[in-house]
Amino acid sequence: MFAPCFRRNPSACIHRYFLALLLSLLLPTIASAMTDKEIVSARVATLTPALKNEHPRLLLRPTDVPGLREFLLKTLPAQTDAAALAKLALPPLDNKPLPVQPVAVANGTQASTLAWHDGYTIANDTGNWAWRYALAWQLTGDERYGREAARWLLHLASWKIDAEVLRTNDELFIQHLRPMIFAYDWAWSALTAEERVTVSKALVARLELLAGHIQPKFSLTQPTPPDNALSHPMRFISTLGLGGLALYHDTPAAPGWVAWSYEYYLREFPVWGGDAGGWSEGLNYWASGMTQHLRFLEAMKLQGFDEVLQRPFFRNTPWFAVYNLMPYPASSFGDLNNITSPTPSTALMIGKFAQWQQDPYLMSFARSLTAKHHMTFGYYDYSAVDTMLDLFRRQQSGLPDADLTQLPQTRYFDDIGWVAMHSRLGSKDNDIMLGFKSSPFGSASHGFADQNSFVINAFGEALAVSSGYREWYDSPHHAGWTRTTAAKNAILINGEGQTTKSAGATGRISRFVQGERFTFTTGDAKQAYAGRATQALRHLFFVDRRYFVMLDEVAAPAEARFEWLLHARDKMTLDAASNGIVVARNNARLEVMLLSPAPGQLTLRQTDASDPPVASGYEKNMPNEWHATAETLTKSKAQDFFSVLYPHRADDASDDAKLRPIKTRSGFGVGVKTRDSDDRVFIAREDDMRIRADGIDVDGLAAAISTHGEETRLTLVANRHIHFGTIEFDSTAPLDIEATVTSTTVNMQFGSPKTAQLTIRQLFKPRTLTGVRKQDWAYDADSQELTIQLTPQTTGLHLTLPKSPNISFEF
Repeated sequence: MFAPCFRRNPSACIHRYFLALLLSLLLPTIASAMTDKEIVSARVATLTPALKNEHPRLLLRPTDVPGLREFLLKTLPAQTDAAALAKLALPPLDNKPLPVQPVAVANGTQASTLAWHDGYTIANDTGNWAWRYALAWQLTGDERYGREAARWLLHLASWKIDAEVLRTNDELFIQHLRPMIFAYDWAWSALTAEERVTVSKALVARLELLAGHIQPKFSLTQPTPPDNALSHPMRFISTLGLGGLALYHDTPAAPGWVAWSYEYYLREFPVWGGDAGGWSEGLNYWASGMTQHLRFLEAMKLQGFDEVLQRPFFRNTPWFAVYNLMPYPASSFGDLNNITSPTPSTALMIGKFAQWQQDPYLMSFARSLTAKHHMTFGYYDYSAVDTMLDLFRRQQSGLPDADLTQLPQTRYFDDIGWVAMHSRLGSKDNDIMLGFKSSPFGSASHGFADQNSFVINAFGEALAVSSGYREWYDSPHHAGWTRTTAAKNAILINGEGQTTKSAGATGRISRFVQGERFTFTTGDAKQAYAGRATQALRHLFFVDRRYFVMLDEVAAPAEARFEWLLHARDKMTLDAASNGIVVARNNARLEVMLLSPAPGQLTLRQTDASDPPVASGYEKNMPNEWHATAETLTKSKAQDFFSVLYPHRADDASDDAKLRPIKTRSGFGVGVKTRDSDDRVFIAREDDMRIRADGIDVDGLAAAISTHGEETRLTLVANRHIHFGTIEFDSTAPLDIEATVTSTTVNMQFGSPKTAQLTIRQLFKPRTLTGVRKQDWAYDADSQELTIQLTPQTTGLHLTLPKSPNISFEF
């Protein structure tokens, strides 16, 4: 582009070139230095020419109406599984009595929480009747539906909604407002000019209150801290954006509301996660929050603005559900996730992401959650109206089924410090799932004091659960038990756990490695114990995607007793003679054995009591859970817990395992023998990185050696040296290796490949070696050493050997 310029005027061209270079360097700085007001003004300048002065505008455009009318009134009623849903499109014209405005009552006690709940339920129901009649007006043009929508809208507009209502019961405020906004937009053409003024005036007043409530809490140019008080205001941003979009041409403030909301989603959202798509408050708050956020963002997408949905968070967040939400009632982390079930609303949401991203894996997961359509009109989920719209759009773009087991079976959400491990992702009856958490978000908001804790769901059952309930927010049981480390599968020190309700009570995933058959991760929760721990490491090894081996390294500033905790839905079987714990639920089993400390050095006990207990009147829906504790008999400043957690089916003999400790001089070892395999698994202490036992030497963090008939499987984590049987490996850098060895082949895969020299001793010269260039390997016949130069691009090696080399893996 500069060639003609140089020919005409070289000096002027050089000046222009350096000016362009300077601007390219400065513009990002200038953009980042813009104020919130300037950012909003710039966005309004792009919105105003693009948004037509027409209704409907929210999730429905005038051009959509003829097709939607045909679909909901003719196509959908003919579908057997959707006929009942189709009937909801035309609510009865029965002149329902209009509810009296509910009194705003704050929650906090058992009695006030019931009144608080009743208030927002009435508000939501009233708003949804207005919205449903507005939909019927769009579908039929029948004046009776238009008049009924107007009657409900004018009734809502007559409510006295002020700052005190917003302060006292923000759910009542927001739950009447959102459906009222949709109803106004969709029934706009049915309203008289006077009615439009009345409803619009009421909406503007409420949206001004909302803007004044939430905008000062969030900046477009500064990251939002994970404050305990921001969960609700964050959710309300979408309603401000929807209100501005519906009233865009009605009030001068509306364009700014849309622009501010959209720019916040584009620049700073979310507070509770990051690019990996995680949500530190847990699946329940993720699902309920995302239905709110996505309504506004989908409405903007339909108006031609989809930059937000292209951000990494929104492209990755459906995978948060794929890897953490089981297709049956299961346990997870965060508030209201003791047992969390798949819902039609979540399936609907994942289906939306699948359509937007044209991803058949996401669509297959959505279909696996439930075959039912969402047919209710609650606030915290999508509604039946959303289901109708989604089915209408989904018919226009079908996606095939896909096999979720083809995906990586483990996913690490590094933004929130969650690791989800699976054996057969997506399979209700065959999958083994372990969730592990060590989060940089601490126990803030709806997160709990559960760093380095785990849950296990397998074979259709929740086996190791995150215990505790929430009768109402911050009830004695919720605050004093559910939020605490004592209620989690974690460690207590002198009976005390981690700090609750603190963004500073953090954990971190310090290591994550996965291969085709294994996952290894380490969590560090020392910070969460606020001085009660000088070390709090938990290493988790998912071996052959069949079972888990775990090492806890815990230390305190003074001598202490340490407690290893496990929670289940049903009474467990304890065996003090073997330090064994068995969780049984229907046909699923979880066998746990604590190999260190040895039997006799721990006290095993269990109880179904929680302190404080569940509030009276809630016991039927919140039955007692069981809590097992393995406590050290003597005090010490440091304590290791080495354990095996083996899920299996009770009716499958091939799953039965014999667990035995392996005596070691350094590190810890266990043997796991089943009908089809014989495994030996080792984990070293973090600061030692050595495993020494009869017949095996390892310089590294972990090793698993598994014999399957004529095949030996070898997994090494952070390994520099291993010698067992006749085989010896050495590396100049720590390597993560997954190998399969037979008498004539060696296949190796490297996790996190790096530059290193790998030496394999006591091996005949390979007939072939692929995976590196020929000049990058050499064989010394005298020493029987194979030397291979690895690079970060070396992901695997394949060796073929002479037919009968003298290879032995016995030790």
